[in-house]
Amino acid sequence: MERHSPLTLDQILTQLANVLGHKQTGTFYIATDNNTSCRFAVNAGKLTHCTHRRDQGAAALRSLLDIQGGSCSFSENQSIPFRAEAMVDHQASLDCLGIQPIMPVKPVVVRLPVNIPPPKAVVAPISSGVNNHFYRGGG
Repeated sequence: MERHSPLTLDQILTQLANVLGHKQTGTFYIATDNNTSCRFAVNAGKLTHCTHRRDQGAAALRSLLDIQGGSCSFSENQSIPFRAEAMVDHQASLDCLGIQPIMPVKPVVVRLPVNIPPPKAVVAPISSGVNNHFYRGGG
């Protein structure tokens, strides 16, 4: 029986990039379609630790790239202990996973000049009524 993942690996990594871009802190979980799990420690938008299956650190990042998909979640401000072997370099992790933090879109504020005079009304000239024909109804 074929199993279908709710999210592809690219979609999962996009979710992780959003967490990083919003500079959040917590634990990012991935449940893979191969019945394995992956955990990332995130501190103020920086990847600090990673585990996948029995792999730790950079080896875990590389083994994660072999999955097809799965599901993911983020637990903000939840800190789970990781072994020292699970420590990763943030920039090297981003390079390995092929992602960049997705920064939140800042709203554009349009500032108008303060002293703009109101528009002048355009008044149509009043005709003298000569040669004006008014028609009411049909023929």
